[in-house]
Amino acid sequence: MKTKPAGEADILLELAREKGLKGLRESEAEERLPLDAAKLAELAGTLEEKGQVRILSFAPLFIVSRESVDFLGQKILPHISQFHQKNPKENGISLDRLKKRFDAPAKILLLAVMTLVHDGRLKQESGEFALADFRRQLPPREEQLLRKLETTCFEGEFQALTTKEILERIPLTPQKLESLLDILIERKKVVVIPAGFYFPAAWLDGIIAKIRGLGRKELSVADFKTMTGLSRKFAIPILEFLDEMGVTRRDGSTRAIL
Repeated sequence: MKTKPAGEADILLELAREKGLKGLRESEAEERLPLDAAKLAELAGTLEEKGQVRILSFAPLFIVSRESVDFLGQKILPHISQFHQKNPKENGISLDRLKKRFDAPAKILLLAVMTLVHDGRLKQESGEFALADFRRQLPPREEQLLRKLETTCFEGEFQALTTKEILERIPLTPQKLESLLDILIERKKVVVIPAGFYFPAAWLDGIIAKIRGLGRKELSVADFKTMTGLSRKFAIPILEFLDEMGVTRRDGSTRAIL
């Protein structure tokens, strides 16, 4: 049986695979495929649509095979796992540390890491990366303070508090409070919105489920206030936060439910 001649896209894909984690640059592709930049970009776009390569730049063209990205990802995961074992009190590992460990162009390394984040295998917090299920260890006293903060301010009925209001309830330094709140956010116990209010993440999850279960495509401010029992002081900034999350989108005086 005769083998079907390789097409231009197949050749480009094979070249990308051969280059591995170094990635394939436009000048290197032109040595085997005497095509202009526009045609190479078109072929790369077709391969990316099929999930076979990722385009890192168009001018000049720079691509990497998806196989190479996945291979690097499988190397990164155990390395981060070992980092957690040695550094259980740290949030995660920085991208700079990963760059020192893995011999890959910065764009390809970042692509591999962000692919793992997108797939839910890593989480990103303040520029550091950790396994999705990692939970940093705290001294017993820190855990006690954390639990006191959670039960005092974020359990029971809905409460949206500023740091000033929290400090009135619990005698902490502002620095210690900020540290503890960061941990509660990291553990998905608390949410903070740009207006400066902190409130329970579980409450927000419940509201999102209610909105999506309404069976309609629009939500007014009045509807939201009735649903939640919130005053305008809280309803508006929380609706704006839901817009940022992609749950709703402002459309004039109403919100479209996405």
